[in-house]
Amino acid sequence: MNRRFRKILPLVISIVSVLVLVSVSLALASEGGGEQGGGEGSSLGTMIWRIVNFVILFALLWKLLADKIKKYFVDRREEIAQMIDEADKAKADAEAQYADIQGKLKNVEKDIQDIKTAIMGELGSEKARIIEEGKVAAERIIQQAKWTAEQEVVKAKNELKDHVVEMAGDMASGMITKSMSPDDQKRILEEYLEKVVR
Repeated sequence: MNRRFRKILPLVISIVSVLVLVSVSLALASEGGGEQGGGEGSSLGTMIWRIVNFVILFALLWKLLADKIKKYFVDRREEIAQMIDEADKAKADAEAQYADIQGKLKNVEKDIQDIKTAIMGELGSEKARIIEEGKVAAERIIQQAKWTAEQEVVKAKNELKDHVVEMAGDMASGMITKSMSPDDQKRILEEYLEKVVR
């Protein structure tokens, strides 16, 4: 707006100057006619003077303003052409963006379905992986429980065996003690001591 005002300002000043000159010339011409009296020659002279004055002012106005007016309209035409080009470019860009958005909107439904399918596939594979890991963990727990149970059985058998041996030993000792005489016991003890001392 400011740039346009600077372009127009010399043109406005020139037009105002010419109008002032025309007004002054007309005022002088009408005063001159009144002083000379009311004859037909004076009326014709005034008319000629006005025509000559108008032609001079028109030539002066043309000389002063023709280039500026021409330049103003050329500049204005170029500015308007540039604005039209920019508007056409903006319109083409907007149409391209609109077409792009329309294309994306057409594919949105398919994209949503593809995303759902991908998510369901990932969920299915994740579910299968978790189930497989659960099976492996369960199998490991079962194997561990079996091993622990087997160890407990072995331990219980060994303890039972030791207890049976101990009981058998106690029973045998009791039976031997009852069946042996004190002299036999003394003799066995002495033999044992001799073996230990050697």
